[in-house]
Amino acid sequence: MTVTRRGLVWLIGAAGVTMAVSAAPGLWRRAFPPETETEPVPGLPGFRRVPRPGPALSPLIGLTAEPSPPLPEDPCAALFGPAPDRPGAVPVACFTDIRCPWCRRLTPLLIARAARRPAAIRIAWQPLPLLGDGSVLAARAALAAEAQGAALDWQDRTMGGALVPTPRGMREIAAGMGLDIAAFERDMAHPRTEARLAEARALAAAFGFVGTPGLVVGRVAILGGVDGPMLDRLIADERAAPGSACG
Repeated sequence: MTVTRRGLVWLIGAAGVTMAVSAAPGLWRRAFPPETETEPVPGLPGFRRVPRPGPALSPLIGLTAEPSPPLPEDPCAALFGPAPDRPGAVPVACFTDIRCPWCRRLTPLLIARAARRPAAIRIAWQPLPLLGDGSVLAARAALAAEAQGAALDWQDRTMGGALVPTPRGMREIAAGMGLDIAAFERDMAHPRTEARLAEARALAAAFGFVGTPGLVVGRVAILGGVDGPMLDRLIADERAAPGSACG
């Protein structure tokens, strides 16, 4: 098999991106000590992001040829969902892909914290399918489950292992959860599901998320693998900080 020069550059870049975005949590602790530096997010007043580790991430941008959709009119609602009846919980948005190995490590950490302190954080899942047709299928299924109020349960069931998404597999998981299968299949193909995916792509582009996982904890966005202690610190810092970008 002949590998073109361009293809070789792409492969090397993709490998570098995978290593950088999916870096071990210890690397994140070394790169981002307790006093984490942040920078403003252009176009999203009030939000800040942890700067990316370096130029090694840039080749991943080439994996998405289509331009980013425009930002939604209400970025806060698109990012975190409607305002809760009882404010006070730190909103956390997780941009995830079912085929991303570090997403499968981060998801249980979020679910455990939501279960342990349900009044402390509220999680919004933002499917960001970057890794092929299987990722897109799983993202649509996740949003269809969300339409029936089962977003967290769906993430818990599907992100625990290296699941290969298939239409039959998605239906079987939905059936095992007791979801309305006819509604589930309709919602997978519904225009509002495509609109949600477009919103997630637009928000990810605005935050500079060129891969997954991406987290927005309150007002602070961070790209890449985050371990439990760092996640706890981000949540605690946001709870202690005055004001809110989505207040």
